[in-house]
Amino acid sequence: MKNYLTRVLKPVLFILAVAGISAVQAQFKLTDPIPVASDVIIGKLDNGLTYYIKKNAKPEKKVELRLVVNAGSILEDTNQLGIAHFMEHMNFNGSTHFPKNELVSYLQSIGVKFGADLNAYTSFDETVYILPIPAEKPEVIEKGFTVLEDWAGGALLSEEEIDKERGVVLEELRSGKGAQERMRNQYFPKLLNGSLYAERVPIGNETLLKTFKPEVIRKFYHDWYRPDLMAVIVVGDMDPAEAEAKIKAHFGSLKNPGNERVRPAIIPIAARNKEEAFAVSDKEGEQTQIQIINYIKPVPAQSTWAEYKAGLVKDLFGEMFNERLAELTQKANPPYLFAFSGFGEFIRGYEAFTSTAIAGKGDIRLSIEAMITETERIKKYGFTAAELERVKISTLNSYDQMQKEKGKTNSSQVLGEFIRHFLSKEPIPGIDAEYAFVKQALPEITLTDVNKLTGQLTGGQQKFVLVTGPEKREVPVPANDSLLLIADHSSSIEVKPYAEKKVEARLIDRQPDKGKIVSETKDADLGITKLILNNGVTVTLKSTNFKNDEILLNASRYGGNSLYGIADYYNASANVVTEMGVKDMTPVELQKYLSGKTVRANPYISQYTEGFSGSSSVKDFETLLQLIYLYATQPRKDDELFKSYITKQKTMWSGLLQNPNYAFQDTLNKILTQNNPRAATFFHPEDFDKIDENRAFDIYKERFSNADGLSFYIIGSLDLETLKPLIVAYLGSLPAKKVVHEYKDLGIRSPKGIVKFSFKKGKEQKSLAVLSLSATCDYDPEENVKLQAAIEVLQIKVIEKLREEMGGVYGASVRGSISKIPVGKYGISFNIPCGPENVDKLIAATLELISNLKKDGPSEVDLAKVKETWKKKYEEDIKTNNYWLSILSSSEINKTDPKRILTYEKRVDALTIEDIKKAAVKYFDLNNYVTAILLPE
Repeated sequence: MKNYLTRVLKPVLFILAVAGISAVQAQFKLTDPIPVASDVIIGKLDNGLTYYIKKNAKPEKKVELRLVVNAGSILEDTNQLGIAHFMEHMNFNGSTHFPKNELVSYLQSIGVKFGADLNAYTSFDETVYILPIPAEKPEVIEKGFTVLEDWAGGALLSEEEIDKERGVVLEELRSGKGAQERMRNQYFPKLLNGSLYAERVPIGNETLLKTFKPEVIRKFYHDWYRPDLMAVIVVGDMDPAEAEAKIKAHFGSLKNPGNERVRPAIIPIAARNKEEAFAVSDKEGEQTQIQIINYIKPVPAQSTWAEYKAGLVKDLFGEMFNERLAELTQKANPPYLFAFSGFGEFIRGYEAFTSTAIAGKGDIRLSIEAMITETERIKKYGFTAAELERVKISTLNSYDQMQKEKGKTNSSQVLGEFIRHFLSKEPIPGIDAEYAFVKQALPEITLTDVNKLTGQLTGGQQKFVLVTGPEKREVPVPANDSLLLIADHSSSIEVKPYAEKKVEARLIDRQPDKGKIVSETKDADLGITKLILNNGVTVTLKSTNFKNDEILLNASRYGGNSLYGIADYYNASANVVTEMGVKDMTPVELQKYLSGKTVRANPYISQYTEGFSGSSSVKDFETLLQLIYLYATQPRKDDELFKSYITKQKTMWSGLLQNPNYAFQDTLNKILTQNNPRAATFFHPEDFDKIDENRAFDIYKERFSNADGLSFYIIGSLDLETLKPLIVAYLGSLPAKKVVHEYKDLGIRSPKGIVKFSFKKGKEQKSLAVLSLSATCDYDPEENVKLQAAIEVLQIKVIEKLREEMGGVYGASVRGSISKIPVGKYGISFNIPCGPENVDKLIAATLELISNLKKDGPSEVDLAKVKETWKKKYEEDIKTNNYWLSILSSSEINKTDPKRILTYEKRVDALTIEDIKKAAVKYFDLNNYVTAILLPE
């Protein structure tokens, strides 16, 4: 379970942890092989199929199934380009036990949603099928294993279904076209140095996908879908012995083909015999990205604890390197928007050390110089003891957090390491062993160990510099040869040793005067305790056991940027101020202080509300409250960081608007809001020139210097009696003055009648059709449920009609809801990506689906699918802290009864066909909608 997490834990805890290590040191000899966790069953059938089983009761009554096929696009013959991915599609379109589209329909009937739950992916080297199933009923579990069995060996691959699916796959191919794909096609052969990977992009060849004969895909299925290249993974709330018996029963009879083709373990990538640079640009390119790849070489084995430790050293190295790179973004004119470096997997069997930066609008030589000179500084002087100690603390805390959540981690997160073990031999010793080993190994890792890795950064003839981005830049990208000269010159620039400002020892200089609790009430039904503090702040607490070490926080009240005029629209943003840090610490300095702590806190100003969001571990809850106190009472002003923020935002947004989809959505938003300037969701570079540092700072203080009326919700691993003194100390001491808190209606309304417009941008023959229905209405949470049910039914019908029957889309979405603030309003949106030649007929088909729902309502089958899906999701959501936080805090803002959460299943069961029909009639007004179409230039 290789983890690249890092961030958190007090130095004193680190010292205590490593001080007690002598008792476990003898458990780990570096030369010993890394074992498999004792709670994981790994087996192999006689036919070579591998299986993994682990009992995991989070969430309850659910099992995650995976079929992993060690075959992807890299194994395609020249007449099969794209067939590995096409095969993945065909496994949903007819199999021994589920003809035609019956598989998707059946799974929807048991609450498994297509796309969100049921899914699959194809990469260069593997194909993975994803199936979560409810585990209450034995017959459902049995059918789940039957689905995997059919995927493994029961695909029908009828000519009729192959031809129907061509349109869907071609639409998926179309959806990926654009600047990134065009640039990738140019640089892939260079980057991969002539490897076969460059010719086997999973989506394939358009002409071949249109014309291949059925026997081509049948041959791929015959050759590569075979048990000795497969793994079945079962993780969830199920008896392992039963799971093992089902695997043997369903997969034991599968046979490998005679004269089977050899599956190469590694596809070769030739070593580069000279350093190279390659720049490629595109009219629709968004940001200029620079990658310096020092080398690509076979990934080291990780079968012993010594090799695990070597990987740990690389992780520490990367964390320290990235801290250095982040500091450079704090300048008024930063050399890049952001940058990162590190060792990591490049492609199966190979690793690389790569430095990546998103350059600003100026000369990219500044970005290259910044990355390379920092590399040279590390090569010459190494890291400091303080840096190493900080990342050791963070790393230990990351493992500590994972160990604490053992048994409370979702099955869908657990099984990823089993997939990697099967495909790449990643160790799976279990978190207990990993945590114990990391506690042993970290104190043994020295600066010398880490600094030795600088020898791998030279690159030499292995170095490859890649630059991608927009055609138009203030300073053009140099030619390839010049890029190499810049890189070589940067390596010769004189560097000085790294010097950092001393990290603060504490956040709070003086404890604030404590407030007091003036009222405490409990609600047994919701399991909450509500505190009213002397300063007008309310705090609602809910203790849960959903996680062992998680506390979530949200605070809000009415107000937001709606209270300010148009001149201050861009000034009324919390981001402007938080980017300058807090108290006397920059954001980078704050993150250094927070090393060893699992905590985050963010103030926010939205359109109609303001408040705070945050989270922490149990031990760091006080730090969370301290951060909120400081963000409210000691915001920080910094001219350099303000200029840096403006520079980075202007560069980022200028790039985004080169993307045809962003530009289209920007125009569409203006039409949907009748050009109301307060409704902008897409910014333009010139908008950031309207931000005044002093005015933004003053508005921030106006919004947060008075805590009156803030409603805090704190959910998670709470000991109420321990938390109350902290709440009184920090939230109760927030300055407050009694005022009325309200928002201002900005008059943002949708146009009336039927509005149609088209927007032309983009080279590729691809379109996006949007159908938007919106108007004011009375807000009623029960009406919202009925509308959402109608939307879910239409989502089912859209996939059935537009994708499966017409083959006109890969994916199309229907979304919508009723909102209350500032006025009751419903909004529904159909998003249909497709070919320009299909726009009219797909819109017509969608309007027909709407008319049918209004006329006849949903079928009993479709309504039952929606109900079952919703109830299954509710069963999981109700046992998560995030869900409770969302329900309780939104109930406060919308002034609705939070106890509705307790009757959700009954209310869903009570929905009728007539309810949905009436909702469709009421909200899908075909005399009042906007049709917007993105077309190529």
